[in-house]
Amino acid sequence: MRAPRTSKPGLASPRRQAGFNLLEVMIALGVLALGLVGIAALLIQGMTTSAAATYNSVAVAHAQTGAEMMRANLSAYTVSWFDGTNTSGDSTPVQDCTGGCDKGQLATADWTAWRNQIAASLPDGRGYICTDATPDDGQPGALACDGTGTNVIKIFWRDANDPDSLAVDGDAFHRFVTTVSP
Repeated sequence: MRAPRTSKPGLASPRRQAGFNLLEVMIALGVLALGLVGIAALLIQGMTTSAAATYNSVAVAHAQTGAEMMRANLSAYTVSWFDGTNTSGDSTPVQDCTGGCDKGQLATADWTAWRNQIAASLPDGRGYICTDATPDDGQPGALACDGTGTNVIKIFWRDANDPDSLAVDGDAFHRFVTTVSP
């Protein structure tokens, strides 16, 4: 005759322990799922931040190009072609200067091409130049350029990844402003 099976004191029977293993696995999967959701949220935030940084870098490059255009056509700058000018931020056809242009026509052609590049490379991108004593204000269509102070380049765009920036109001635009003195 066989001796009855007895379990050691302090240990649960294999049958009771099986339920605890399943519970432990379910808890571990829950913790793992929370961790993966957190990682996914960080990745999404990183991509959004990266896109915003890219747009800002593009705006900085366009502002640099605009400043260099002013310096390259210094004769138009010195006769106040740029001074107080509020160039339209809308993209328009570029004037053909292959047959020769005066300094004002060349400046108009350069700025038109510049604005078209901004419109093509930034979401709802718009570029302006004006003279302003308080350059860090304004929105497209209401630049708040007062005609005094220094020449500024203002570049506006909407963030395609930010649903709030797709609103109709002007406050939804991002802005990059730089002052220019040739």
